[in-house]
Amino acid sequence: MAINNKKSGLGKGMGSLFNKNMKAVVEHKDDATANNENVVLLDLKVIRPNPFQPRQRFDQDKLEDLARSIKQSGVLSPIVVRQNGQEYEIIAGERRVRASRLAEQENIPAIVRSLEDADMMEMAIIENLQRDDLDAIEEAQAFQALMTQLNYTQAQVAEKIGKDRSAVANAVRLLKLPVLVQDFVQEGQLTMGHARALLGLKKKSQIEPAANEIIKRGFNVRQVEAMVNQLNTEPKTVTSKVPSPFTVALTSELEEKFGTKVKIDAHNNGKGKIEIAYMSHDDLNRILDVLNIDIN
Repeated sequence: MAINNKKSGLGKGMGSLFNKNMKAVVEHKDDATANNENVVLLDLKVIRPNPFQPRQRFDQDKLEDLARSIKQSGVLSPIVVRQNGQEYEIIAGERRVRASRLAEQENIPAIVRSLEDADMMEMAIIENLQRDDLDAIEEAQAFQALMTQLNYTQAQVAEKIGKDRSAVANAVRLLKLPVLVQDFVQEGQLTMGHARALLGLKKKSQIEPAANEIIKRGFNVRQVEAMVNQLNTEPKTVTSKVPSPFTVALTSELEEKFGTKVKIDAHNNGKGKIEIAYMSHDDLNRILDVLNIDIN
């Protein structure tokens, strides 16, 4: 797989990121002698995952397909590893390692190279980005790892991968979502557009219920944006005051005395008002008689 010199999703950052040796890793060149390297057989038991691997999910059906191919024809392209003590860490080729184990192989062809942690992390991220192997959350986590572990700024990450800084910023913002909603994105139940719209909710406690509703009702992104706008503009609910025991007792006594509905609105400053309901002129006159009020 050769790297196309035309502009791609990775943009101009590719040229500055890789020297020839790094390009060979991503391209998985079988011609190891081009770099004066040898292909060796390594025991699968001593091979460990790339500690900087951003991809967390591997398609099991595809792994099983690859395992069947390996059983029949073997591993045609060597993996690339670096040595770490008595073990080897994968630089490129984790799918082939996993499939070889499924195929119950003992050994795998490999090229051993020497890379620093920073280069290895970049390699893992770039390889997966180049192959579109990362979902939106894994991509965001990969960008975050570059910033926290290698102290890159968003602008530097964007330059490395050939994207706009805003694309990196928008991706990293997804990590502010609740874990459950991030899982929905990784499982394909919500798109990145859905997720970005949900981030617009002012009350973060509404995100999970809103996500469940979106999935249940099959909302598109435009509908989600409308829902978020509605939730953000809903009037604040006024909490009703709980009447004091004195107010409750007095209301009951007055209703019994007047034989009608009575409402007492008492304020903390001692002020308030009493409302006495009447149903007709005759009912009003009855209440006035109770109050001993005579209106001529």
